Amino acid sequence: MRVLSGFFILIFCALPAAAGAGLETAAGEVAALIAEKPAGVAEPFDKSLFRHISLEKLSEVLAGIYKENGAVLQTVFASSSAGSGHFFLDTERGYRIPLAISLDAGSGKINGIFFSPAYKKDTSLKDVRERLAALPGRTGLLVRRLGEKPENLEALNEDAYFAVGSAFKLYVLGTLIKEGLSWEKVFRLKAKDKSLPTGRLRDWPDGSPFTVHTLAALMISESDNTASDALISALGRRTIEADLAALGHSDPERLKPFLKTSELFKLRADTEASLEYMNLPAAEKYDFLSSLEKVPLDLDKVKRSPFGVDKIEWFASPADLCRLMGYFTGKEAGKAREILALNPGLDIPREKLVYAGYKGGSEPGVLSMTWLLKNKRSEWLCLSASWNNEKDGLAESEFFGLLQSALNALGESGGQEAQKK
Repeated sequence: MRVLSGFFILIFCALPAAAGAGLETAAGEVAALIAEKPAGVAEPFDKSLFRHISLEKLSEVLAGIYKENGAVLQTVFASSSAGSGHFFLDTERGYRIPLAISLDAGSGKINGIFFSPAYKKDTSLKDVRERLAALPGRTGLLVRRLGEKPENLEALNEDAYFAVGSAFKLYVLGTLIKEGLSWEKVFRLKAKDKSLPTGRLRDWPDGSPFTVHTLAALMISESDNTASDALISALGRRTIEADLAALGHSDPERLKPFLKTSELFKLRADTEASLEYMNLPAAEKYDFLSSLEKVPLDLDKVKRSPFGVDKIEWFASPADLCRLMGYFTGKEAGKAREILALNPGLDIPREKLVYAGYKGGSEPGVLSMTWLLKNKRSEWLCLSASWNNEKDGLAESEFFGLLQSALNALGESGGQEAQKK
């Protein structure tokens, strides 16, 4: 249950107020280092960067990018601001790698670097569907134009159910709106609602006051597990379950009991408890979860494997998640849209997509990414994809790259793909 906001390596330091020229030169130097055996890696970088990553690890990252995408053929400037720039690195295998760098004001060398997932240039939604379908395990995709008469632009297993990880938090956000909770209402943090990472609230003192808005913003933008558990407690598990159908879920029974993240961690930490929970009748699972309340959380005991993701998780189809995103287009959901836009997940082509709201989910054997998008014609679009594999690990960078390609295709077409069929 991690925030899917940065991939490969994120080392941005605080940007200086002003920095010298040379961003394009620096980007070219980074491009030259993407090689089978990078040489002279330390030269373009300010020594401050190596407080965050070792020279050996940085060399490994650069070599890994080369292995997956090939050598860089050209560096394309995208944008810049004081001391930082954004570029695209186009490779010999037809991939494009977004790169962001910042320069130290004193040395003029790179003190921050960020690689986003590589993606195939000029890829259509059909190409994305076909490549998702070829991945091992189970995959699903839905690209839909929302509105009174929804129209599918591309689809793959859109009605199949997948474990979606932290994307379940979208249902908590939807229930906040449906139940009309005031964004200004204050709740005090309780020890029983503290969960494991991701998130920072677990380290705050018991009794700390937080508004609904703050909890919701942290739950969505940083995927803070403690924030989501606090809101589940405030709303009530049964209230969320009762609202699932109205929020577009086609089979609410699959989300009952509606788990807190702390409960999932405790089940994943105890194989015997997991097996007992799996085999209980649905009605008896609620009492079993109550009995876990006094079990201490221990991150070291949580199993780092896909075991049980087909039975102990949060389940929804791409179509369910797109219907839920459609709920957020309503007039009463303005604050929720602001929160969804805090972390767009991947690079959004803003030329034709003027709004992007996002939530994803990730854990061993589970990847899920869902966007609510708005084009310049004020049409709402949804892009949702999930990948589950209960047996093997997932190639995260490949999945992220495919979804980046889908976003780019929507950016190029403005959501008119269906007219091309």
